Amino acid sequence: MMQNRFSIFLFIFVSSVIATYMALLGGVRDVPANQNSDEVESLARFAVDEHNKKQNSLLELARVVKAKEQVVAGTMHHLTLEIVEAGKKKLYEAKVWVKPWLNFKELQEFKPASDAAPSITPSDLGCKKGEHESGWREVPGDDPEVQHVADHAVKTI
Repeated sequence: MMQNRFSIFLFIFVSSVIATYMALLGGVRDVPANQNSDEVESLARFAVDEHNKKQNSLLELARVVKAKEQVVAGTMHHLTLEIVEAGKKKLYEAKVWVKPWLNFKELQEFKPASDAAPSITPSDLGCKKGEHESGWREVPGDDPEVQHVADHAVKTI
């Protein structure tokens, strides 16, 4: 009797672990903010360089706004990038497929982010409302609080 209960418990436990693992495979998940930031930055530069070569354009990478990854036959990196295009900052979405064991890296997609997203202004990127002073004040774009708020705004949009 006790062995039957243990077997049932073990079966349920193993099934839930397998189901959780299988849900991760193929699913798109967020890349934590500081995890592999050099790798993500390198993939972003690769995406912009490849797009520029293919389209004979002169886009410049400003920063990586968001990074997600998906386990496929390798890893598909889903990147949201802030790009400087003709002097104006715009959001683009890129997908880069990587198979490190084959030394394979390929740009799968590079397109402007959804038209539903509002345009980005310098005040959106480098300023925030002062807590005790009136008006706006400049803040560094690499301020962690500014990054957090910007990431939240992009997710919300």
